[in-house]
Amino acid sequence: MRVGELNMASASPVAALCLFLAAPAAAQDFGGCARPIDWREVYPQPGQPRAEVAACLKDKAWDARHLKVPLRSAASGVVAQCEVDVVFFEGPQGSDARFRAQREIDAVDNESVQNATAAVTHYRGCLGS
Repeated sequence: MRVGELNMASASPVAALCLFLAAPAAAQDFGGCARPIDWREVYPQPGQPRAEVAACLKDKAWDARHLKVPLRSAASGVVAQCEVDVVFFEGPQGSDARFRAQREIDAVDNESVQNATAAVTHYRGCLGS
């Protein structure tokens, strides 16, 4: 076995689970290096907060690709921007729609950080192209 290869037969169940959980972020299709479509154009009507956050992460990660900050900081900033933008998009303060959106977004926060990290990494890699 070469460095960087993983023998799943000898890997621990915990390691296999970690790889499985990280796969959605790693397997995303970013559509090359072109600017992604603004998430509000993809989802012009509220009501799909998880999908809206996912689209927003790509959009904001593309904007953050030039930032000279650590990857984790860039990804965390992208997630924070998207969560706030989407919650405000869902409805007025105090509304049930906004409350439901916040609860749904909070449920996938770790996934959002993984996806934002993957997106920022991808778009930073495009700068050399």
